[in-house]
Amino acid sequence: MRKQLLVLAAVLVVLAALPLAAFAQTAEGTGHIVAEGDGLAYLRGEGWVRITGNGTLLIRDRAGDAEIVVTGHGSRMQRGQTIYYRGFDGEAYVRGSAITVGLRGHDIHLEAEGTGVVYLRGEGWYNVNGEEGRWTASGVRLQLRPVGDPAQAN
Repeated sequence: MRKQLLVLAAVLVVLAALPLAAFAQTAEGTGHIVAEGDGLAYLRGEGWVRITGNGTLLIRDRAGDAEIVVTGHGSRMQRGQTIYYRGFDGEAYVRGSAITVGLRGHDIHLEAEGTGVVYLRGEGWYNVNGEEGRWTASGVRLQLRPVGDPAQAN
């Protein structure tokens, strides 16, 4: 029984580490997404993202190596590695090895390239590596992976 519990614990540790390993992977080519809509657009991973719209913007640089350029209006507040813009109306460009970018609001336009996870909730459309889809009220979670990887949506 003790041996089975140790094996189960080891499997759980490996499974828990898989999402983090996906963000750290390097591969030839990168995934590409374009999305537009109203609601919540959120990306976490490695690469670059350009996002425009109106609402509340969140940017987190988990590795400390991000290039961040924000233009437009909004009140800026920073807590640790996370920057918030309330009343945001503008554009943000973020590039880094471990970034999180999210915008809750309307008239959202997101374009990104890299590896990671994209979450879209609300109303709108997206195109990931040529595959089109719709945002949903309950949310859609997409894996942003290298071009040609057949496992895009989850």
